[in-house]
Amino acid sequence: MFYPIWQKEVRERLYTWKGTVWLILAALVFSLTSYLLLTNKELSLLDQTELLWLLSKIIVVVSLVIVVIDASLVINTEFERETAESLFLTPLLLSDFVLGKFLATMTLWAAIFVVAVPYMLVTSSGTHLAGAFIGYVALLGTIGIAAIVLIIFALSFLFRSSKNTLTAALVLLLAMATPALFSSTLKNNSAAQVLSRINPVDNIFGSLDNVLVDYQQSLAQNWHYLWPLLVFLLLAIILLIGAIRRFSQQGIIKNE
Repeated sequence: MFYPIWQKEVRERLYTWKGTVWLILAALVFSLTSYLLLTNKELSLLDQTELLWLLSKIIVVVSLVIVVIDASLVINTEFERETAESLFLTPLLLSDFVLGKFLATMTLWAAIFVVAVPYMLVTSSGTHLAGAFIGYVALLGTIGIAAIVLIIFALSFLFRSSKNTLTAALVLLLAMATPALFSSTLKNNSAAQVLSRINPVDNIFGSLDNVLVDYQQSLAQNWHYLWPLLVFLLLAIILLIGAIRRFSQQGIIKNE
């Protein structure tokens, strides 16, 4: 029963002006970034592999921001429009409801990724890194974004408010992205290194650096970045399961 939910959400997000605006904004950001990377005199002094790493970070950050905003609304709108009760009175299972919403949000990420592919191909021409560039952005982005979406869904069932969920999600994203943007010279102390190892955004950026700048392209050479992301995804699943169980016990109307 998840398919009708997914189909409905995809139509509302990708076949309406709202979804088009998101994709156009992403394309504009990628176009401007690629243009600056290829034409700016100061940036042109950087090695091409470092330019690819910068573009990969822009793609991941833009995708995270768009998907976080979308995920914060996709479940909460059902509560705020008071359509959740009628949905759950049907034979629809709660797991199908969540799966349909999750796949719809991940479809948005897939659409943004497709928009980014031409820019990755153009900027990586002549480096023999196009395949690794596209493949690792897809792999790392999917794992990281999926985990963050599941956490946002858990917050949605706990808060049942778009405003509260979006605020908490943006704070979470800021908390993860800000340390990841620090230069390596600011991560010399042991506490910063520990935080860097458990920070999913930091692991995404670190793996992309490993692949694009250091030419360490095998999964085995990037496993020390991948396993923290997988653990983060597992923890997100556990958190969502706990939030769904609490929601099932409380019912549609919260017992304050």
